[in-house]
Amino acid sequence: MHIEFRVKNDDDNQKVSHILKNHLKFSRGEIRKIKRCGGLMVNEQTVCLNTLVKEGDLIRVNFQEDDVQPVIPQDIPLDILFEDNHVLVVNKPANMLVHPLSYHVLNTLANGVMNHWQLQGHNCKFRAVSRLDKDTSGAILIAKSSYTCHQLSEQMKNGICRREYLAVVHNKITLDSGVIYFPIGRPNDHSLIFGVTALGKAAITHFDVIRRFTGGSLVKLRLETGRTHQIRVHMKHFGHPLMGDDLYGGSLDLIHRQALHSWHLEFNHPVTKEPLQLEAPLPPDMTSLIHKLKNGHPENRLNSLV
Repeated sequence: MHIEFRVKNDDDNQKVSHILKNHLKFSRGEIRKIKRCGGLMVNEQTVCLNTLVKEGDLIRVNFQEDDVQPVIPQDIPLDILFEDNHVLVVNKPANMLVHPLSYHVLNTLANGVMNHWQLQGHNCKFRAVSRLDKDTSGAILIAKSSYTCHQLSEQMKNGICRREYLAVVHNKITLDSGVIYFPIGRPNDHSLIFGVTALGKAAITHFDVIRRFTGGSLVKLRLETGRTHQIRVHMKHFGHPLMGDDLYGGSLDLIHRQALHSWHLEFNHPVTKEPLQLEAPLPPDMTSLIHKLKNGHPENRLNSLV
């Protein structure tokens, strides 16, 4: 796996290290790794970081993967929304962990992805840039190298990578839209769940109501921060826990997992810089839940979703 960069007039007679840092945005650690592994070429010749380049030169960085990750490849069907040599986006089903745990080493998204890459002949580590709970479905962003992982993580940190979710919550939300801005943390050192607490980390969630039902609302949510269980905690504190989320006050009567789906993912490709927008359709259990809740002609602001 590699990336290439054609030297322009403005960078004539510059060091290769200058190009890596200022144009390709390699971190210091990644540049040190490139130096150590010797994966740097100019016009198909191996060079050093202090080599001077000329306009028209082609710089190529070959990624040297670390030791293989201890994830067991497993033949699990993947719903792939996008894939190229640098990025993978998968529509994860509910009831699936993203990463293996010591007591749960199989049947995770990582197992399926590693098998998929093995069949393609790729030796990549599993690097999930975005995170989803076991019972949250939808689009998840995965990097194929430490470089692309760093680039995408920076986009996440700077708000360039936008994540939008669909959720079905209890009770009618009277506001059409708003921002929930409450810090999130563990209420105490022994707590297994999170909550709004003055000592927590800043957390910002934007919401728009799409439909209102007799006993609930379909909501579109956008994360500005990425705290653990952020949507679930914020909606509970707002008085509208997610349906199916019994950990945070939701009922299991109509759905047996939190009614939360990562619907829309927007980011710039870490290498080509092309803007990408990807959507994961609602899974059958959430579509069924919405149809159960329909009563008459509820207010409808986004007909195309269901």
